[in-house]
Amino acid sequence: MIHARDASISPVIGNRGNLRDVSADEANVLCTQCGLCCDGTFYGSVVVAEGEGGEGLGGEVPRLERIGLRIVRDDAGTPAMPQPCSALRDRLCAVYSDRPKACGDYQCLLRKKLAASECTFVDAVADVKRMRELLATIRVAFECPDTMSIWERILAMEEPTTPEAALEASRKYAAGIAAVGELLAVGRASFEPRFAGGGAR
Repeated sequence: MIHARDASISPVIGNRGNLRDVSADEANVLCTQCGLCCDGTFYGSVVVAEGEGGEGLGGEVPRLERIGLRIVRDDAGTPAMPQPCSALRDRLCAVYSDRPKACGDYQCLLRKKLAASECTFVDAVADVKRMRELLATIRVAFECPDTMSIWERILAMEEPTTPEAALEASRKYAAGIAAVGELLAVGRASFEPRFAGGGAR
């Protein structure tokens, strides 16, 4: 994910005015239109390196907590950032210059392909746009707020207890269910081959 100040990089000429950086610059611009690796779509949490998370959550405030990131520990004591990320502002990172190493190192398949000139910027933006459209459909269908992962919302839904209730639910959520299927297919094909919805990165 890219900080707001980097969004002004031209997708046509490089940030130093030189054409050999075009693909990398386009990849940066693409990230400012996406944010799917930070909003809970691809991952439910991002594992933080122990040195970054600090020693214990009750003692000295870890660096990442000091800059406003929410850090939790799983049953094994591994520190992680729940997604959607607490630093996400629309599709940009509010702590970009201080972001965890895991975030700085991560690149989805689409970004890698665009940076390597294996797809066009127009095609890449179209993939992001389709994912965003599907997410919007899912959020409306399942009444999911922007502050919650779609997977968290889906898991929290009560399973119908009667055949009649199941039939009603299938009708009510038909558009959302279809969108989830397409979201998984597009996500795996274009962004993250391991995409399963809500796992850890």
